[in-house]
Amino acid sequence: MHFNSLFLDSLDHIHHSWKEFLSPNIVLGLRKIEEQILSTKQEFTPPSAHVLKFLKVPLHTIKVIILGQDPYPQKGVATGRAFEVGTLKSWNEKFSNISLKNIVRAIYYTYQNEYLKYSEIKNQIGVTFPLKSPNELFVKWEEQGVLLLNTSFTCEIGKSNSHEKLWREFTILLLKYISNTNQNITWLLWGNNAKSIVSDINIQNKIESMHPMMCYNKPGRDDDFLFGKRNAFSETMKIINWLG
Repeated sequence: MHFNSLFLDSLDHIHHSWKEFLSPNIVLGLRKIEEQILSTKQEFTPPSAHVLKFLKVPLHTIKVIILGQDPYPQKGVATGRAFEVGTLKSWNEKFSNISLKNIVRAIYYTYQNEYLKYSEIKNQIGVTFPLKSPNELFVKWEEQGVLLLNTSFTCEIGKSNSHEKLWREFTILLLKYISNTNQNITWLLWGNNAKSIVSDINIQNKIESMHPMMCYNKPGRDDDFLFGKRNAFSETMKIINWLG
């Protein structure tokens, strides 16, 4: 299929289950977003071919949606899957993305019932904690039916949330379409952007928390991503193997 759209035509595959969503009006809206992004002359992330990577995932197989804010703003890091660090091949490598470290901590708590620092956990990975490597983990999640989305699909290099307004209308239409098409999905809404953008969407099953970027074990943070009353991974571990 040819859409005359930078983000769509640069994809090497679009699953047929998204065909109805990609109406002429949606494609026109995407072209307008592209024009606005390109008109700024500012470098953006992720690369065009990865912006709408989620369209490769069969819509009817989705069991869980993880919804974050926007791509990692560092150049060459974002992959089109929310929270995945594309430069990372091993948990022993150094990386600065706090959200992913806290995701690992939350998964560790789910399976080991203990809160540890990321630096302590990484020494157990592959020994007593069988977590897939970072370049495999998100692929394994996706294969099990996890869709990893952000409320904005691009941002300027070094500027988080810089394309929020550009993507908002498209993202609301997308999330409404997903919710109407597949009502069996469990939605994991991480952060204020994710929670606010679905406020007018009828979602049957959702687990809300603060964003994994900032985790503190303090009073009044009942919806803390890591230390809050609900652990999204614990509540969905019967349908998704979060270890990969």
